[in-house]
Amino acid sequence: MGTVLVVGGTGPTGPPIVDGLVARGHDVTVFHTGRHEIDGAPDVPHLHGSPFQAEGIADTLGRRTFDTVVATYGRVRLLASHLAGRCGHFVAVGGVPVYAGYVDPSSRFPHGLALPVREDHPLVAPDAPRSAGYDVAPIRRTEDLVFSLAEQGAFGATYLRYPTIYGPRNPYAWEWNVVRRVLDGRRTVVLADGGHGIHTRMAVRNAAEAVLLAVDRPEVASGKAYNVADDSLVTFRQWVQLVAEAAGGELEIRSLPHELPSPGWAMSAFGGREVATCVLDTSTLRRDLGYRDVVGLREGLAETVAWMLANEDLMRRTGTTDPFDYAAEDALLAAYDDALAGLSGVAEPFRTGIGRMKVPQTAKGSR
Repeated sequence: MGTVLVVGGTGPTGPPIVDGLVARGHDVTVFHTGRHEIDGAPDVPHLHGSPFQAEGIADTLGRRTFDTVVATYGRVRLLASHLAGRCGHFVAVGGVPVYAGYVDPSSRFPHGLALPVREDHPLVAPDAPRSAGYDVAPIRRTEDLVFSLAEQGAFGATYLRYPTIYGPRNPYAWEWNVVRRVLDGRRTVVLADGGHGIHTRMAVRNAAEAVLLAVDRPEVASGKAYNVADDSLVTFRQWVQLVAEAAGGELEIRSLPHELPSPGWAMSAFGGREVATCVLDTSTLRRDLGYRDVVGLREGLAETVAWMLANEDLMRRTGTTDPFDYAAEDALLAAYDDALAGLSGVAEPFRTGIGRMKVPQTAKGSR
């Protein structure tokens, strides 16, 4: 076993990563700002400083060397540059916005992503413009730099592309949009286009497992980027139903068109402007590293919701992008229902004019 530096370590995936490394017999050190110490964290040395600035990284790490570095936090480009020649294996965490068409689906033809999304799917350009209020180009430039340093012999490099993550302490707590409605006694929730889109998700313990497997097998993982994701796929609609169930409630799902601003936009990372469906192909991770889920979808969501219920005061203070303006929701739904009623007559030719195709009824046997 060897020495491992974990940059981060106290966020959603950090504790299970550190736990797994310690269980494997590694000598683990955690480097983070020190602002978010958590109870019950593994008893390993912590280095406090800024992993977001070159000076802070240099001051904190100095000339220390490590067998492995796991960068889940901070400015990965700065970390990789400082640790070049000072570690054997650099494992970095990125995300699916690096794929062209994810954040700006209209930039691709045909629209959006080629499904399932494999690791060789086109990436955003290193100088891609800001889209959906988000800069995606730095994600590409970071990957490029890490692999460039690896090609120069600075270290072996592995990149893990995270999807939407869920679990305790997740700063992007999408499930709270559902849980709070249950707690507030709300009976409905609005989803864009009925919530029929699918976005690959991953429980924090499963994400940690993928990282640990990459650390376990540097001879296989070095030089590669991997998609990581849960086995299970659910639509936004199914996700809402499962989260509400875990919170002890049930919500009627109301559908509004994706183009109409609504609380449904708050259910996704980029305000509903990203691609409607993103399914990651994880076959390379499974084949190379033997990845399998360590926690199922229902169990992972139950852990997430239980943590939110235990930390309700914190969740209500920090909030999400959802304004939880129930009066405005009701007014919007009422106006939409009125508009649908007004459109009913215009739509009548399609209600009566579109019939069934005359095809052999093979399921019943042809006549």
